[in-house]
Amino acid sequence: MFTKILRGYFGLLRAVAGFVLLLAVSVASGALIVWPLWRLADTNPSLYTVLFGFLFAAVVVFFVGGRVKQSFLRDPRAFFLSAARKAVVAAGIAVPVCLVLAHARVAALIALVVAFALYGFLAFGLSPRGRGKSSAR
Repeated sequence: MFTKILRGYFGLLRAVAGFVLLLAVSVASGALIVWPLWRLADTNPSLYTVLFGFLFAAVVVFFVGGRVKQSFLRDPRAFFLSAARKAVVAAGIAVPVCLVLAHARVAALIALVVAFALYGFLAFGLSPRGRGKSSAR
């Protein structure tokens, strides 16, 4: 019974030590990454902006690239339609905002209507399977 109690406390101690070790590694790696970037941002902001932009783009490409490649290889037409819909949504938000900030509200309204129409055509007017293929599978 005494050994069973000791094993229980040893397991608890091991879990706490593992948590503390993981916390220490996280804090140390965070400090190794954050402190030089903070120092660079303080001394040379333009270089920091370029470096951070490059690192951010690399992380996005790393995480998104594999899924994009798989999607393209699975069905290129559906991939391009999906990408076009996403681009229309992004442009349909960004262009009217920029036009409103430039005090061109009528042009912003026209751009918003065009974005809605173009998205509707891409989302509901075009089939992702193509014209020659049957829709029943």
